[in-house]
Formats: sequence, C-alpha cells, structure tokens
Amino acid sequence: MSNKPHRETPSPEALFEADSDRAAYVRQMFGEIADRYDRVNRIMTVGQDQSWRRLAASQIVRSGDTVLDAGTGTGDLAFACLEAGASRVLGLDVAGPMVQRAREKSQGGWMREASGFGLGDATRLPLPDASVDAWCSAFVVRNIPDLPAAFSEAYRALKPGGRLAVLEIPRMEPGLLRPFARMHFRHVVPRIGRMVTGHSSAYRYLPVSVDHFLAPRELTELLRDTGFLVTQVRMLMFRTVAMHIAMKPDTELRPDYEAASTTP
Repeated sequence: MSNKPHRETPSPEALFEADSDRAAYVRQMFGEIADRYDRVNRIMTVGQDQSWRRLAASQIVRSGDTVLDAGTGTGDLAFACLEAGASRVLGLDVAGPMVQRAREKSQGGWMREASGFGLGDATRLPLPDASVDAWCSAFVVRNIPDLPAAFSEAYRALKPGGRLAVLEIPRMEPGLLRPFARMHFRHVVPRIGRMVTGHSSAYRYLPVSVDHFLAPRELTELLRDTGFLVTQVRMLMFRTVAMHIAMKPDTELRPDYEAASTTP
C-alpha cells in the first residue's frame, strides 16, 4: 500500500469560498486535461466553438496587428487571430501542459514564426503599457478569481483604440431556456467530460463556475467600469455563450457607448 498522503480534491462549490485557492485548482486541472481538451470542446459544442473563435477574431483583428490571447489554452483562438490577419500573436496560459500543446500545434509553416506561447497570468501581464492592438480570451475569464484585475491589465496593455473580445459561458438569467441549459451543464457535460478525459472533477467544476459567474449585462458593466467602450454583445448557441466586443477609448474615435445585443 502506498504511503503517499492522499490529497482531497475540493468540491466545486468549496472552490468559490473566500479562503479557497481556486487559481491553483484551475492551473492543475487544465494541465491534467490538456491532451484531450480540444476533443471535448468539439464534442460539447458540436464543432461550433471553432467558428465562434473565428467570429471573435474577425471582430477585433486588423491586418498587421499584434494580439494577446489571455488564457490561450491549446492556442485555437490565437490561430484564429493569425488567420484573421494579425502579424504576431502572443498566447499566455497558467497551465504548462496547455502551453506545450499550443506550441506543438503551431509547428510548421508560417504560424510558427508569427506566434509565441508561454506561461503567464492575465492579472499580471509581462507586457509594457499600450503594447498590443487587441486582447482576447475564449472560455477563460470565469476561471479568473480576480477578474477586475485581469480587465485592468488588458486595458493597460492595449493601445488607445485597441480592441477586446471575450467569449464565455455566462450565468443564464431567468427564462424559458434556463432550466434546460442548467440540466445540460449539470448532468450531460460532466458525463461527457469524464468519458473523454477520464477527469472526474474538471467537468463537475464547469457548471458550478457558470453559476458563480456574471450574467451578460453584469460582464458588460464590469468592462465599462474598467474604462472600455462596449460595442457589441452577441448571444450564441441558444444564449448559452456570450461574445463581448469592446474598445479602449481613442481620442479620435469613440463608438456608441451602448452595447448592441443580437441573437443570430
């Protein structure tokens, strides 16, 4: 019998208590599922997650841009930004195995030269002020315990007129679809995740993290409080995914401050 001490995995709800180390759990958990993360995403979204990343990239990337992908995971959003015309993309993540997977996927061809992946924390970016044209993240920000700090860092690192895109699963507000969405996230998602990754807690954490996250209107307000001009909020996949597009104010260009909301 092993003499190694058994470390209890905290319950998903306990991770949102004031004295928990949720950041450490998230870092370890994503590292453990890195090799099967892409497969789970394709299955759970019926292949739609890649089209959402391309949509987000198309809204913020201009030809020749330098882009930061915060919480890059295996690099799919970073690659979408390159395909949209960025000349350079930096992908940062707290989980080493995710970064390694992104590097492996970038090998060969022009993407290797145009992308760089490394360890980094969205709340403490290793970048000078006003150094990137666009900041983006996909299914990351609800895992950041200090989200105001992350958005403040995004604002600092962006050039005036720089653009931000956030793809995320928001907390659903009361409505006809909410009971069905909650049933899907609480019962279907954990089973699929466990079958594909073999990880027992990662996909039990996901629905709890959604319940503890912000609704789309609340995320819009947080971005505004940080100083961003929110230009678009688009709901996807039966309103279970939200895309927020915002801009750091520029003295020469100030879009309508009100967020537009559309449902394709």
